[in-house]
Amino acid sequence: MAHSGDKGRHRRRWWQRSPAPRAEGSLRGAPREVPREAERGVGTVTAPVVDRPQYTWKDFELDDERPRAQPNSPDTPDLGDGLRHCGRLERILHRQWDSRHEVPTPEVVRAVESLARLPDALKDKLADGLDGIYVGAGGVPDLDDMGYLRGAPLPSGRATWDVCAGAYGDRKIVVGDRPSPTPDVMMHEVGHALDDVDAPHGDWVSDSPEFAALYDRCVPMLASGFHLQSGDLGRKEFFADAFAAIVSRQRPALVDMLGGDTRMALDVMLFFNRRYGI
Repeated sequence: MAHSGDKGRHRRRWWQRSPAPRAEGSLRGAPREVPREAERGVGTVTAPVVDRPQYTWKDFELDDERPRAQPNSPDTPDLGDGLRHCGRLERILHRQWDSRHEVPTPEVVRAVESLARLPDALKDKLADGLDGIYVGAGGVPDLDDMGYLRGAPLPSGRATWDVCAGAYGDRKIVVGDRPSPTPDVMMHEVGHALDDVDAPHGDWVSDSPEFAALYDRCVPMLASGFHLQSGDLGRKEFFADAFAAIVSRQRPALVDMLGGDTRMALDVMLFFNRRYGI
């Protein structure tokens, strides 16, 4: 994902650090492409998708600042307008619509509401570790400076990034309002972000011995090929989806991910409860 003002952390994208490079790079899209059974094999992203050209027409254009709706005050009751105050996250949160002329879609409002409901400790981790959270209408290419992904194919080649509701990479979260089967698109991307910024430099929480062992126990129960992708990709996606299901109080979704095994679901919930208090 596009990144500016690198502060020194995680300068190398995750696929450059992994012993077995994966196709989606640091762009971790929330929506899956169905049918999911075909997702065990991941193709290769073409160079124009992974590596932006050194210069584009945008480099020679005047800056066209996107609108940024301002939040309501912290003591304003929830009005369902996408402007609910999100505490410390407001420093990095970009609501990319003009609140004077536009009404955000229900999906965009839910994304902001999910952020507002996060425990303060998690808001602090994200505010300290991320460079930005961008939310608005459209798909990933419509937000932040992700226009270079417009029309670019996803790894499987069955669709383009335009249909993706969310992505995480280079310390940025981008969430639009495209349909997605994930329990909560924003929380899925927050899960990827915590997986990254809450680990020692160059590592991921999902690569820790504790979570890797837990994931290995889950593998026989996992119902979706999305969570069984080779290398570390399936494990990272399961981490993000499990976090999203738990923090958004959609625990039945976690049980479904594990083929109905409630005991294993409790073990997964215990991991996230101990680490994040959720």
